[in-house]
Amino acid sequence: NKQTLATSPQALTPDGAMVLRMGLLPVCAAAAALGLAPLPAAAHPPAFVQSYRRSTRAATGEAPLRLRPRPAPKIAVAPTPPLASKSEWNDLDDDDEFDDERPLPGPRDMAYLPTSVVRQNNNFVAIREAGGPELTNDVYARDPSTDVFFFVGKCARVSDVSVRAAVARQWPLIEEHACRLRRFELFPKRGTVELWTAPGDSELDVAYNRPELKFVKMDRTDDVEGARDVKSAEVGFQGEIYDQGEEGFRTWRTEDGSPKRDEIKAPEKGPKRAPTDEELEEIQELLKGKDLNEFFDGK
Repeated sequence: NKQTLATSPQALTPDGAMVLRMGLLPVCAAAAALGLAPLPAAAHPPAFVQSYRRSTRAATGEAPLRLRPRPAPKIAVAPTPPLASKSEWNDLDDDDEFDDERPLPGPRDMAYLPTSVVRQNNNFVAIREAGGPELTNDVYARDPSTDVFFFVGKCARVSDVSVRAAVARQWPLIEEHACRLRRFELFPKRGTVELWTAPGDSELDVAYNRPELKFVKMDRTDDVEGARDVKSAEVGFQGEIYDQGEEGFRTWRTEDGSPKRDEIKAPEKGPKRAPTDEELEEIQELLKGKDLNEFFDGK
């Protein structure tokens, strides 16, 4: 009978197992009559199912059943949103349409890379040693919306290359250096920064606001005819470098490059006025680490 099959190990044949499973039907029917939902097959405790299958195979002499572990369910994980790039974090000004990754227009061999910077610095030294200050010019950079001109370095060229062509040929390198040198003042205007030149080694005259010394505005590469034809070895640039805590040299000029402040005359010439504390600090900053003979040789 069904009870014997359910309790006697000898009766646990495959057919007996079927009878045992059939014996569960009255239980399901009774549960339905009482309004209870019968347990689905998946709700049987795993321990009971495994114990029953092991005892059945032992009674029939079948090989033990090796249960394979169920694979873990696959969980769909939403991809992590990418972190903001460096340029996005730094680009806090909605009006600033430039970032570190966008190269400035101009000759590709004048990109602001270590090889280009070192090459043009070596060219500057070679031309300077051969031709002297006459073949060099001081370079100033300016935010077009202000009257402040920052000294950013010196440019050199061979005798048959004009100052305008020398600056235009090296424009991307010079402007990028200026923007990195004066990051707060000029970098937000990167791509629109103006470059102006003064005679070579004229920093002292600039600091004294000599009225006869006017800056000359330079043009970008594609605005100067023949600029791209100039060989890189025929021009050079030596960028200004600040020491720790150094504020850098600057001057105030009008739109035509003339001094915006009154001239400061040397005492032996009868000064129009005494220099202000700010102007004295500028002169001291300019002369810091300089050889004074450079300013007075040949004068």
